[in-house]
Amino acid sequence: MPYIARGIEQYLQECLTDTPVVVITGPRQSGKTTLARHFLDRAEHKGKGSYLTLDDENILSIARNDPIGLLRSQSRPIIVDEVQRAPELIRTIKLLVDEDRQQGSFILTGSADLMTLPTLADSLAGRAEFVTLYPFSQTELKAASSNSQGSKDIIQQLLAPDFDPEPAITLEYNEVVSAIVRGGYPEVQQRSPGRRTRWHRAYSDAIVRRDIKEVFQLQKLDEMGQLLKLLASISSETLNYASLGKAVQMDNKSVQKYVSALENLYLIKRIPGWHRNELKRAIKQPKVHFIDTGLLCTLKGINEAAIHKDKNLMGSLMETWVCTELLKSMAVSEADCQLYHYRDKNKREVDFILTEHNARATGIEVKAGMTIKREMFAALDMLIETKSIQRGIIIYNGDRILPFSDNLIAIPAGFLLR
Repeated sequence: MPYIARGIEQYLQECLTDTPVVVITGPRQSGKTTLARHFLDRAEHKGKGSYLTLDDENILSIARNDPIGLLRSQSRPIIVDEVQRAPELIRTIKLLVDEDRQQGSFILTGSADLMTLPTLADSLAGRAEFVTLYPFSQTELKAASSNSQGSKDIIQQLLAPDFDPEPAITLEYNEVVSAIVRGGYPEVQQRSPGRRTRWHRAYSDAIVRRDIKEVFQLQKLDEMGQLLKLLASISSETLNYASLGKAVQMDNKSVQKYVSALENLYLIKRIPGWHRNELKRAIKQPKVHFIDTGLLCTLKGINEAAIHKDKNLMGSLMETWVCTELLKSMAVSEADCQLYHYRDKNKREVDFILTEHNARATGIEVKAGMTIKREMFAALDMLIETKSIQRGIIIYNGDRILPFSDNLIAIPAGFLLR
């Protein structure tokens, strides 16, 4: 498979020019190693630099027993792949950077959120920049297939006070279904549906059997497999730890620990509940979404034929798909923003609240259908009336931009492909 440019590349290049350590985190098999080695292969680094993978048991053994000797023997820039397997290296890298503060000296990749690992009390604060690489976004795949380059910042557009969407890229319903079932992992893009399913199953099993045990020292691997499937069954729904615990015979504290581990390995994402002073009946309970809809479909036993047969399956899947595309766009956006969901005790819900640090907020609802009616904006309307959000948007499977008022608008799913 030829190299596909990633949206994060420009930002990563900027980081390498002014920061000693760049840490690329994200799910296993999202393309972190390929991206890091792509930078090492560039003209300015040709013939220079070193690559170490801690998936090599011999290198891992040296990293754990003689981290200083290992790193001092390498030429910079040094790529260290899957660095979470040897936390000892982090302290050594900090020491070497303090001795010689060269910008772009280390590129570390990790399949776990390094800043949350219990074994990493020592931080690289002030020495490192963290970037997240998710599986391919639809924008990246579309750009690769059309030999173009997506350049528009979708997140800034959604947050802009004068939001004026341009006509979206046409994305047929069947294309959305295919994108959801396929997912974004590079390894599955050219596989047949059957081979793709087998890959997803092996992938999730490998993470549960190795990373959960090795990185987080959690031992209940059978229960973890059950928990992952249960979370798949409620993707796009609010989390109830008590119900999950009862199903897998764990107490609430243990369930929260295991869910946190799955999130830190970038399999799932908890979207916190959004609340403000004027929204006194808001519920703070988080929602759960899977990071990749292809993996989600495999865990749920859903394929394209099943979705076309039962369109009711599409609602929650499309919501998770939009969530993943928003997260991927946020990772490359210049906007400093967070993603929430809204639900109150009157059962009024908004799928996503995209909010910037300066308090601008846009509400986003996801509808799997091709027809939009005014009453679908009811919850968004309420949040606008309380001045909690500036705008309400519905993302749907139609092909037209439909303004319902100055601050209520429906946009096609193709808007996410920029």
